[in-house]
Amino acid sequence: LPQDRWGHLDKYERKYARRIIIAYDEIMQMTEDIPEIASRYNLSVEDVRRAKDYAFGSGVSRHQFLPDEDMAAAWIRMASGQGTDIDEVLLRHEVFESRLVVNQDMTTADAHKLAQARYPWSELLKQRRHYE
Repeated sequence: LPQDRWGHLDKYERKYARRIIIAYDEIMQMTEDIPEIASRYNLSVEDVRRAKDYAFGSGVSRHQFLPDEDMAAAWIRMASGQGTDIDEVLLRHEVFESRLVVNQDMTTADAHKLAQARYPWSELLKQRRHYE
């Protein structure tokens, strides 16, 4: 996998996020996850493939995303059939956001706002943490 996917991070960010970056690499090496997740959550393979590439693959460098431990953990749980309700919200958020950015040329900021309004993954995550 191309190492330049994280070219927008400085050496300290890369060092700090090393474990999460490894998880992203593992996600991008998975092959069975896309059809499994598409089937399990009743989505098209195309939508899941686009969302995965947007969130963990080529979208990372293109949009200078920071590695997100919660997103990686959620994807790995969904790929193994252990996804939670909140993981599904993330999946639908990423499918929707990636459709707006990749297929409709919307900015990531605008697409994220719309996706967050419909699928408020990060808010649900904060609420869950508050009650844990």
